[in-house]
Amino acid sequence: MRIPVILFFVMALLCADEFPKVYNGERNQKREPISPDAAARAFQVPAGFKVTVFAAEPEVRNPIAMAWDIKKRMWVAENYTYAEKGKRFDLSLRDRIVIFEDRDRDGKAERRKVFTDKLQMLTSVEVQPGGVWAMCPPQLLFIPDRDGDDIPDSEPEVILDGFTVANSNYHNLANGLRWGPDGWLYGRCGGSCPGNVGAPGTLDEERVPLRGGIWRYHPKRKFFEVVVHGTTNPWGHDWDQNGEGFFINTVNGHLWHMIPGGHFDRPFGRSINPLVYEEIQMHADHWHFDKTGSWTKSRGGAANEFGGGHAHIGMCIYQGDHLPEEWRGKLLTWNQHGRRLNRERLERQGSGYVARHEPDQFLAGDEWFRGLDIREGPDGALYGLDWSDTGECHDHSGVHRTSGRIYRFSYGETKEVPSASSFKGQKFNYTRNASPWGRRQVRKILAQDRSANRVTRLPTEFFDGGEPLNKLRMLWMVHSVKPIEREVLIKILEEDDEHLRVWAIRFLTDEWAIDSVYGPMANRKVASDPELRDRFVKMAKEDQSGLVRLALASTLQRIAVEDRVVLAKALARRVEDILDHNLPKLVWYGLMHLGEEKLEVARVTRWPDLARFLARSSCGKPAMVEKVVEISAANEAMMEALLQGLVDGFKGVQKAPTPRGWDKVSPILANRVPRLTRELSVLFGDTLAMDSLKNIALDEKKEISVRKQALAALIDAKVKDLRPLCEQLFWVKGLSDTAVKGLAQFDNDEVGQKLVKSLGKLPLAEERAAVIDVLVTRKKWAGFLLAELKAGEIPRRSVTPFHARQILAMKDEDLSMMLQEVWGEVRESDEDLKKIIINLERVLTPEVRARGDKGQGRVLFQTLCASCHQLYGQGGKLGPDLTGSGRADLGYLLENIITPNSVVPVEYQMSLISLEDGRVMSGVITASDDRTMTLQTLADEILIEKKSVIKNIRMKDSIMPSGLLSTLSTEQIRDLITYLMHPQQVAFPESKK
Repeated sequence: MRIPVILFFVMALLCADEFPKVYNGERNQKREPISPDAAARAFQVPAGFKVTVFAAEPEVRNPIAMAWDIKKRMWVAENYTYAEKGKRFDLSLRDRIVIFEDRDRDGKAERRKVFTDKLQMLTSVEVQPGGVWAMCPPQLLFIPDRDGDDIPDSEPEVILDGFTVANSNYHNLANGLRWGPDGWLYGRCGGSCPGNVGAPGTLDEERVPLRGGIWRYHPKRKFFEVVVHGTTNPWGHDWDQNGEGFFINTVNGHLWHMIPGGHFDRPFGRSINPLVYEEIQMHADHWHFDKTGSWTKSRGGAANEFGGGHAHIGMCIYQGDHLPEEWRGKLLTWNQHGRRLNRERLERQGSGYVARHEPDQFLAGDEWFRGLDIREGPDGALYGLDWSDTGECHDHSGVHRTSGRIYRFSYGETKEVPSASSFKGQKFNYTRNASPWGRRQVRKILAQDRSANRVTRLPTEFFDGGEPLNKLRMLWMVHSVKPIEREVLIKILEEDDEHLRVWAIRFLTDEWAIDSVYGPMANRKVASDPELRDRFVKMAKEDQSGLVRLALASTLQRIAVEDRVVLAKALARRVEDILDHNLPKLVWYGLMHLGEEKLEVARVTRWPDLARFLARSSCGKPAMVEKVVEISAANEAMMEALLQGLVDGFKGVQKAPTPRGWDKVSPILANRVPRLTRELSVLFGDTLAMDSLKNIALDEKKEISVRKQALAALIDAKVKDLRPLCEQLFWVKGLSDTAVKGLAQFDNDEVGQKLVKSLGKLPLAEERAAVIDVLVTRKKWAGFLLAELKAGEIPRRSVTPFHARQILAMKDEDLSMMLQEVWGEVRESDEDLKKIIINLERVLTPEVRARGDKGQGRVLFQTLCASCHQLYGQGGKLGPDLTGSGRADLGYLLENIITPNSVVPVEYQMSLISLEDGRVMSGVITASDDRTMTLQTLADEILIEKKSVIKNIRMKDSIMPSGLLSTLSTEQIRDLITYLMHPQQVAFPESKK
């Protein structure tokens, strides 16, 4: 549902003119940062560099973003409304946009002016002649200032809405306004703040879904689209001298090439588009933390030798000539936990780029330093914003609002750059103006100020040779005014420089809508263009540049659906791109929503990944499966990939129709890929193949992994005599956890009773846990379990709160009463839970926690929590990683343990699945397509065929049950909390070892 429009100017009517008094929200009100000058001196910088304070509190506080205007002034967004968890945003406060000017060019701002202080939830600012853009989720606002007097002409205009702000990970909200070289306004959004964006009043079905990534808006055409999808929380982007976009990110990779149409890796779960089988990974050859452990271990200096940690904020690609030569073209980003500037070298590789780590720079000595943005200034120096706080984006400790700094990083004397306003009356000289700031400002003037338009077409010297870089600048300048003529762009397709050809492709298709994260949108259809299609196909076959082929692959998502196969076939034949980082996946993204016609690409492709995706998409459509089988027999090079795709696509499916011709081709396939052919034969009901798999599962000479794989295939196919087979293999070490999944399918009292009795005989805790997971999926079996619990045959701790809630979800009155009798109350009232929190906060004083046994606390964590949560890189993945989740705050910790349902991110909401065979299962649905769903349970990831599901209920509750501490003594609670609050891993006690 679309969020109602919020008109921020109403705040001006409801509030007094006086700006609300700013307060600090930390629990410790006595802490204050060191002075701005002392903080500037505390930076470690290379020889010759100088750090000065451009502005600081009280003139600037809580700076979250900046932009430069044509007068060489800095515009700063100050955000006061962002608050700690629970409050999220304090809407009794307001945010503002402030202008700073350094008139005497001494590196310090002398003038400050408030442009507006009537905004809320402000995350970004960008300026242009005639007005100011402000990102205030859920809205993108334009504040008119047509006379340029730095006073808003009217209330903000709501240009777009639907940028949702999540209840939980609200720090993922939309941000990052920045003009691109193509004349579009670009922005960013984190994956945990899904939105549906459009102009106010746009129908829901016509809105563009935003599920994290990079988006852009064209002010003249009033057109919005999402350029790339995925990642965690991008908070910085820029373009290199050739106009290639890059952005930075947190957690799951820090640096990405901004490839239009790309679906990039997400940290928690898979893409929301079920046809995106695999996402493109980051474009760096390194990580800024130790990947052998959890990303959350990178806080507090632990990852300094790698680059500082997982969180990156603010970014620019330096293109000036003020800093030493080794800085030119380098990507720069603040590393939050490392309190430093990461410097990355961008190199061409394959179809795109790879980033390599160079020595870190500007190490901050101030522990309050929180870099949020970095930009190259008009003078070529670097300017960095400092939020100035002790917390991080989650702000568990509260928000410090009364400080903020802007630093200037320079090297020697800076050059005076002419004001961009001086370009209004003359033709812009592309070659002599080396200032990136100047070029960007001139493009703004040309795009917005009609009186300044001196460039309406490419100059005649464009095609007379010359420097490609200057030609690119000409191209962008002219395009800023109006679209370049089609015949001119077609001519540029023949240029020698790969970047010119890339931009010609982009501008030729610039007005065609790109696919949304879910695929082509019905209201944005593009007509076929045979002339361009044929030219692109020719380039796909012949062009020697991987970057050009990447641009063509991106274009697949813009051209008419009926033209995509022929272009994809030309790209997929290129042998040199078999192992390319981007192309096989990007071509798939352009094809994935097509029907049977896309399998023509499988006949010619040389790319195994693409062949696998094409085959996988055919499953569930018998005619397409038959065609894949036929192609597999004919395309020997892709045979294994195509069959693997079928196996992948049929996972979770018990039986599938036998494709016509399978009997004839399966012997041919079996000679080349016996395992895959055998698994498919079982799926298609081949009794000989089933017997072969049974023999493998029973063969004691085979590796356990091979036997396990064979048994799993037989279980999926529900073969005859499955029960005795699983009962026999249940007692084979290493096979019990697989065999019990087969036994789970039999609604039989005897099976349930045998499983309960096995709990006292299985040697491994993991095996016993797998059995209990199965027992709580059936009412009678759960009763057997509780009876053994009552008799004292099974330790009470073996049944976790997760299991208890699973039993309660069956809504059987007798079972619920028995559970309460032998195990305890599963859920207490909200009022009772609040009392428990207050009491524990009173009891667990620092003195009491000092007596806690952290080793015993680790044992308790292992028993109660580790099946769902990771801590220090170990544990389950059903719930959030706890390593860096604000554990040092007792109140925050108790609130999340005792009342886990207060705020539940959608990715951790529990689903209750009832199956036709009588089982009831609960967990988190991590993926779903038209045939199957993937359920992540306490101990396993289960693929469920949808036709076997009777009921699927999405619960509002968290997967984590309340009452987790109810089974513990006061001393055990003390030990567990002491362990969780400790900043480092501790050893198990000797007895546990």
